[in-house]
Amino acid sequence: MKKGIVGASVFAMLLASTQPALVHAADSTNTTATPTATTTTPATTDPAAPAANATGVEAPQSQISGVRTPEKVDSLDLDKVIDLAINDSYNLQLLQLKYRVLDQQNASLGLNYVDYLNASPGLKYVTTNRSNEVSLSQGSQTGQTLDNNIRDLDNQKLNTQLQVDEAKEGTRLAMTGQYVQLLSTQKQIALSEEYIQVLTRDVQRAQTLQSLGSGTQEDIDKANRALQAEQDNLTKLKDSYQETLSTLCYDLGIVYDPNIQLKPLDIKLDPVPTVDADTLLGKSYQIQSLGNSLNKAREDEEKAITDNSFQEQANKATTDIAAQQLEQGKVTYAKAIQSNLQDMDTAYKAVQTAQRQAQDAAVDGVNMQIRFNAGVVTKYDLQKYQYQVDASQAKAELTGMQYYVQKAKVDAMGKGYIANSSASGASAASAQQ
Repeated sequence: MKKGIVGASVFAMLLASTQPALVHAADSTNTTATPTATTTTPATTDPAAPAANATGVEAPQSQISGVRTPEKVDSLDLDKVIDLAINDSYNLQLLQLKYRVLDQQNASLGLNYVDYLNASPGLKYVTTNRSNEVSLSQGSQTGQTLDNNIRDLDNQKLNTQLQVDEAKEGTRLAMTGQYVQLLSTQKQIALSEEYIQVLTRDVQRAQTLQSLGSGTQEDIDKANRALQAEQDNLTKLKDSYQETLSTLCYDLGIVYDPNIQLKPLDIKLDPVPTVDADTLLGKSYQIQSLGNSLNKAREDEEKAITDNSFQEQANKATTDIAAQQLEQGKVTYAKAIQSNLQDMDTAYKAVQTAQRQAQDAAVDGVNMQIRFNAGVVTKYDLQKYQYQVDASQAKAELTGMQYYVQKAKVDAMGKGYIANSSASGASAASAQQ
């Protein structure tokens, strides 16, 4: 009894790309992606020293002048990856420094405004609930300029804090995707190595049949080509894994080790939750930023001191634009919410299907073993079918990893981060208001 064999390369299609990282970071943990050979290398206490790969060749890991010394780690899990990514993020640290600068500039302008009012006894001001903001009751162009600058800084502070929080959640989600990608590649490598064993037996069988006069050289050539193709696929998988791992190690600020252990995920299968779109939109960092821009535009329009009707119309148009951007943003992100929920539901159903198919394959594998014990099928057929069982199990695990990523996107929405690449442009544009 013969079954068709599906190569490990088809499982690469199961791995969908995730959101791009908002800040630099990476991941890596559990099983080694490449076979390791026993080698002896000198011990070193230098965390920045080059790591030796399985063949004893030093991996390229140089300490760059003027940057932090990378940390030496032997294993990683997803929580540690996320923690390193957030704490070692240059983008996030720059946003936090930007907030500090804005805070100090805001305080400085507040002092300047108080000095201006003290020098102008006819003016009155009232502090508001915003830091250092004042409301002009009457005044000159100088006073209005100071007031506008303070409100500008207040709005920039609010949006910068939103960007900091958004960057953290974006990093968490991006690192989840990166980590899953590495684990998925490891699974594909293991499956490809098993498939190569199957194809090797195919070559041997073709050679045996030819020697017995029941096969041809053409059969041997076809078997060899299939074997070579899968060996090439395995090489690509390993190269891709190491390239991704080395890049992420640099991003995390750790020493690159080609044999670093990646710990598996704890995947729990839950159905898609019921959510309220308005509640999620209210928490959204992007929508809050758009709302801040609208509030500022309205304040600018209300507090503008001008006899120029054209300027009044311009201020009104600016408010209308901000209102339109907020409305458009709500529609865009509402669609993103629905899309993320649908993606999770699709992944959830795919896992259920893959798990059922894996169970069916396992039952058939037991039946195949019984037939082999009874002398009905050959060992060759038994081993070949065992690969089908393993491939079905690998597919279930890979779809489970994809479900994990989609669930992470849905979980992130409850924290204010709505993954949607098409909406990033609108959010970025509003931040400039």
